[in-house]
Amino acid sequence: MFCLVNFLLASACASSNQVSPQEPSATTQLLLVRSLDRAIAQLDIRRLAGRRVDVELIVQAGNHDFATELVKKRLRERGLQLSSDAPQVKLQVFATVLGTDRGETLIGIPATYVPIFGVGSPEVSIFKWVRNRGLVELELDTLEPKSGEVIDRLGPVVGAARRDDYTVLLFITFTLTDAIAEPHAQSRGEGAPP
Repeated sequence: MFCLVNFLLASACASSNQVSPQEPSATTQLLLVRSLDRAIAQLDIRRLAGRRVDVELIVQAGNHDFATELVKKRLRERGLQLSSDAPQVKLQVFATVLGTDRGETLIGIPATYVPIFGVGSPEVSIFKWVRNRGLVELELDTLEPKSGEVIDRLGPVVGAARRDDYTVLLFITFTLTDAIAEPHAQSRGEGAPP
């Protein structure tokens, strides 16, 4: 009887359900948007003011549609007139880097799971540091719309954002980030430097 009770308890623990987080996570989304905002804010686009501009974003990976619309929105906020009908200039924006990285340092005992007994032990953190970084690198080519001839090149410019989560002595947790900022300040090129 004792073995049956232990087996039922162990199997209940082993098959508990957890809600899976959304992919990409909110932290990833926030770091990417802030990094993209900061890179766009560094582009010197004053020469293009008052001209009809067609924008094309070229990325290696990630959510291309969202990134394209965000780049267009930020460029409009900075005074560009975007139009794909009879543009005077075409902009090719190359996102040579558009992503996040994560690193972790743990001084303590990592969480473990013993499959034979179906039980695990929690992580014991004397000190834990989880580093999340967003990084965007942009290059911009100004093209003559009909011939495709390169008129001007800008960049590369880099935008970065960070979020660091700390745990000290198991229970003391805190977060340091530069990713939370006034949205309009970022589009004007203000806010925390990368």
